[in-house]
Amino acid sequence: MTELTAPAPAKINLVLDILGKRPDGYHELRTVLQTLELADRVVLRDSAAPIISVDGPCAAGVPADESNLAWRAMAELATLRGGGVPPKAIYIEKHVPAAAGLGGGASNAATVLRLLQREWPDTPDDMLFEAANRIGSDEAFFLLGGTALAEGRGERVRQLDDLPSHDVVLFVPEATVEAKTAALFRAAGQLPYDSGERSSRFLQRHPGRLTTDELWNSFERVAFDVFPGLGELRAAITKAIGAEVRLAGAGPTLFWIGEAGRGEAIAAAARGLHGCRIITTHTARSQWAR
Repeated sequence: MTELTAPAPAKINLVLDILGKRPDGYHELRTVLQTLELADRVVLRDSAAPIISVDGPCAAGVPADESNLAWRAMAELATLRGGGVPPKAIYIEKHVPAAAGLGGGASNAATVLRLLQREWPDTPDDMLFEAANRIGSDEAFFLLGGTALAEGRGERVRQLDDLPSHDVVLFVPEATVEAKTAALFRAAGQLPYDSGERSSRFLQRHPGRLTTDELWNSFERVAFDVFPGLGELRAAITKAIGAEVRLAGAGPTLFWIGEAGRGEAIAAAARGLHGCRIITTHTARSQWAR
């Protein structure tokens, strides 16, 4: 191998139900996820020793050491194959905002797994998914990409039919909170869990054209208390664009989704708002579909 490279796309959750808490401490989820054209770039090269480097406009705060999920993915897959961490250099060019609910770290990890599968073609998909699920909850989805259903804590995934092309506008707040996902789950645990009706209805009508008000993220019931100022930002965005926005994953990013060709106008209507970065992108099909 001289060099292998692939995009590591961001994601949004189109619907997310929290169904309850499991005996192992995780929460039972049912969520439909969608990859976006907004993506990091991941490069895998031969090296004298294992190393990882991170660069790009969204690199601030992303670790370039063994705690990086991409490094952990390489280490887990090597362990499952019966070896040590291989002498590979991982380079990540970050364009997906970190800790924003867009899945950037998990996507980097899954992309490294897929690139290593190219390098080691005898590696079965089952082994990739086992490595992914040892790392976190979104990595299994990113091994599929496109539009997919995830259940359990996210470890059970199934490819769905592709959505028609949609524009997506992301509103990324300047600040987040520490350990946000744990804080959101704690807060959500004080409320009744979802019945699963919303995700079931969504799956019955999928695929089709979407508007933001058709979507659901159970974390929205508590996120505007957990993230200071997020409720005010949502109100300002909604007023500026004349449409609803939804929470991306565990936040704090908010997003609008709608008809292809409308995204730039939506973004333009919100420019001038303080406290967030605005990114226009589009839904993306899976790069790994066979």
